[in-house]
Amino acid sequence: MNRYITSLEDLITTHEQTRAGFLSIALEKNMVGDPYVKQALAFKSMVAHTKGPDDFLTMPAIRPFMLTAAGLSEKSLQHLNSEDQTLVIKELIDKFLKPAGTAYIDETIYRFLLTKGDAVGGTMRNRIGAMGQEKLVRCILSCMNVRGILYEWVDKTNSTFKWFPKRNDDAGIEKVLKALYWTNAKGPRVLGFNMTNSIVTKNIDICLYDTDKVGYEQGKIAKRHPEKAVMLGELKGGIDPAGADEHWKTANTALERIRTTYTAKGLQIQTSFVGAAIERAMAGEIFTQLTNGIMTNGANLTNIDQLVEYCNWLLDI
Repeated sequence: MNRYITSLEDLITTHEQTRAGFLSIALEKNMVGDPYVKQALAFKSMVAHTKGPDDFLTMPAIRPFMLTAAGLSEKSLQHLNSEDQTLVIKELIDKFLKPAGTAYIDETIYRFLLTKGDAVGGTMRNRIGAMGQEKLVRCILSCMNVRGILYEWVDKTNSTFKWFPKRNDDAGIEKVLKALYWTNAKGPRVLGFNMTNSIVTKNIDICLYDTDKVGYEQGKIAKRHPEKAVMLGELKGGIDPAGADEHWKTANTALERIRTTYTAKGLQIQTSFVGAAIERAMAGEIFTQLTNGIMTNGANLTNIDQLVEYCNWLLDI
């Protein structure tokens, strides 16, 4: 059990940690949205010489921008021919840009950004979960570097499943790391993320295996040899307190399923939970499971001491 968790109070996410989490998400959202703002500025410069919105129809270079401003997504464009697309742009000009008068350029930009706002929202829903995993991976790598543990890793952006050696400059690899290999006193270990396990028949967030690089089989071990799992865990990176209880219920159900199915097969398995938003009620349930040995380990993702302790435990089991 995590030595920095001595009561349920230790697990609760504080107001300061919640605030820091929201600020981090806000910064990420600005980074995700920044390219669209830059596109809008480029568009404004390109059409600064126009006399009115009808001029946009004679400028093929800005057509993609105009289609977005008209509310069309990239997916919707696959179902519209050139004539359909032109008609939509004309509708935008007649119904919205001309009534805007001399502010027609700004009106176009506002509508472009409104459409792209949906894209940013969709990206951020995925990014929030990814940010939690990246924070965990960065902490694991930091602990490895402090302890001088050599490791190899797989880059998910690489078209081939190739193991790369530890880099002296490992900045940013948490964003692209797919799997991590090292050796501890008990043997070789490979850590993977978001893998579908054939015993549990569900996707599992954190998956630690007693195997080497070859035995990992490019991630196929989860389906072919799930009995090699040492520890399976759930990770919830969302910081919003409003969704904390629901996230814990989902994670708890998944962890119970893991323990039940592995026990039914006569297999031992350790389980853990790492979450960013932990409220009092769920903190009590988590602490009870930890103290009763139902769940092996856990940590609040926003508490650096708990997270470092958890990562070192993960490296040693």
